[in-house]
Amino acid sequence: MRPALIAQVALTTALAALLSSFAALYVAQQANDIQAGLVLRALLVTVALLVASWVAVRPRLLKATRAQLRAGALLGLALGYAVSPTSWNGRTYAAQLVLEPGVATMVVDLVLWLLVGGAAVLVASAPASAHERATYAAR
Repeated sequence: MRPALIAQVALTTALAALLSSFAALYVAQQANDIQAGLVLRALLVTVALLVASWVAVRPRLLKATRAQLRAGALLGLALGYAVSPTSWNGRTYAAQLVLEPGVATMVVDLVLWLLVGGAAVLVASAPASAHERATYAAR
């Protein structure tokens, strides 16, 4: 497993989700519109998941196989969701746009989180070798 990849994805996504929630709360308070804050949070978290996954996976293309990159990044995504304080009450991603915070939003947010982050990981890791890491890569 790739501990550095897992840690990078987990920490960057959790921190980005927390900062996105703060920004969304600020906008909701200033605009006096909760829905605007929720939409902003969903957009910011989507961007954060895409960027964090891409930035973590792309530099490691020559150092690991496609399967190693994907497994490590997906585990990092799951850990990032788990350690994000906003996920503990169902206020992390986009489910709150249609559901009240609770267990249902926690599950829907986790699924959306893994789908969006996983899609970015699939695209970012596509050029990596399927079987063995590159022989000319620095160890």
